[in-house]
Amino acid sequence: MDGLIHLGDGSGDIDAAARYGSPMPPTWCVRGNVDSDWSVPPIRRIQAGSHTILAAHGQLYLGDSWQPFVDAAKKQAAQAFFFGHTHVPFLERMNGVLLLNPGSLSRPRGIWGPSFAIVEAPATEGSRLRVKLYELTGSSSRPRFVTIHPEALA
Repeated sequence: MDGLIHLGDGSGDIDAAARYGSPMPPTWCVRGNVDSDWSVPPIRRIQAGSHTILAAHGQLYLGDSWQPFVDAAKKQAAQAFFFGHTHVPFLERMNGVLLLNPGSLSRPRGIWGPSFAIVEAPATEGSRLRVKLYELTGSSSRPRFVTIHPEALA
């Protein structure tokens, strides 16, 4: 893994993992609405391969459309906007911007169990980000990672 993006509501978990000696890749965190560490920024602009990703918890952008996410990404010349807040997996491309909510490993909501995303960011100019969403199922002694297909999110 080349990096980890944590989209808020538990950014302290990253610090705890590092304190206990867990090997950590480069990590970018954003502050969620339940995070109390004000030193964590509310939004980040991340360079990954040839791609620019905007990452925020999302509570300031959510409304009755996805357009605020698209507008913010375009204003920052980002090809993608990653967000959390709803804790529900979401993946869609809108007006040329990839919108991704990986869900939540610790506090899932809706019909989905714990979930996360793995994103590949090719270095080739003009390439697209490749996203795979996974739901964690099974038991702690026999976990399974099941692919969430985009059509299942509709």
